Amino acid sequence: MTRMRSIGATAAVLLATAALVAGCSSVSGGDSAAPASQQGESSTADQAAPESGKTNGKTDKGRPEQPTVTRAIIKTGTLTVETDKVDEQRQAAITIAASLRGQVASEDTGGSGGTGDDGRITRASLVLKVPTAAYETAIQRLSGLGKRTSIHQESSDVTEQVVDVESRISTQRASLERIRALLAKATTIGDVVSVETELTRREADLESLLAKQKSLSLQTELATLTLVLAEPGKAPELPADDKGFVAGLKGGWNAFAATFSALATALGALLPFLILFALIGIPLWRFRHRLRRTPAAISATAGPVPGGAAGPGTGGLPRHPDQPRPR
Repeated sequence: MTRMRSIGATAAVLLATAALVAGCSSVSGGDSAAPASQQGESSTADQAAPESGKTNGKTDKGRPEQPTVTRAIIKTGTLTVETDKVDEQRQAAITIAASLRGQVASEDTGGSGGTGDDGRITRASLVLKVPTAAYETAIQRLSGLGKRTSIHQESSDVTEQVVDVESRISTQRASLERIRALLAKATTIGDVVSVETELTRREADLESLLAKQKSLSLQTELATLTLVLAEPGKAPELPADDKGFVAGLKGGWNAFAATFSALATALGALLPFLILFALIGIPLWRFRHRLRRTPAAISATAGPVPGGAAGPGTGGLPRHPDQPRPR
């Protein structure tokens, strides 16, 4: 009987142990499943974040979105092309500029070497205005009019100036609105005159800013290209940009020559006056010394005064009647 009880107790303990192990394994399995679901949720959130992009003008890191700035570039260039048919190629260049929505700003076909003895054009210079986006295309097409001998291009970034002018225009317009509001509230004549004066001044400043903005807009929208068409051997040579010691020496010599030329010009202008002053001044100088020597010579050669001067020893005083005459 005692043996049966011990076996039953042992079986009960084994069953309790098995139940406890099963419960622990289920708990651990639930814990491992929970992070998996959390990871799935976090990965889904991470994928959704880039799709959402920016919120309220800010990036996902909370920094403000940077505004997009369009670069404003002013382009200029000079192109020299040699051709045997200058007049025909000149017309072709005008046609090319018109096809690119450009225009001829100025033209020079006269002057030295402009027209030959038989009346034909041997050299033409055209200043073309073409859209900046078509600048490279214009150079490519115009270079096909003949033999390209030289090309010079420059570009200037005026983005900062454009942004500054736009900002100042916005500020000036807001200032004008405040001045107009003050003018509507003015009651006395003095206040009205003062506010109107300030309003006129600020309107003039706004007009100046608008004119500057328009000028910058035209310069950035239209590139300037100078086309020189000439017969072979008659094209003008563009000056080379010298640098280094030779360029410095040449610049110094040019400055010295310019200074010497200016001094020589000034001396040449003053020379007639200097000659006139010498012809008049030297005789007057000598005559002045002669006038100084004349009174001294007269006093040295003058004798005793007759009837009033005494003999020697009297000191030039008149003799007393009772004084004996000198022997």
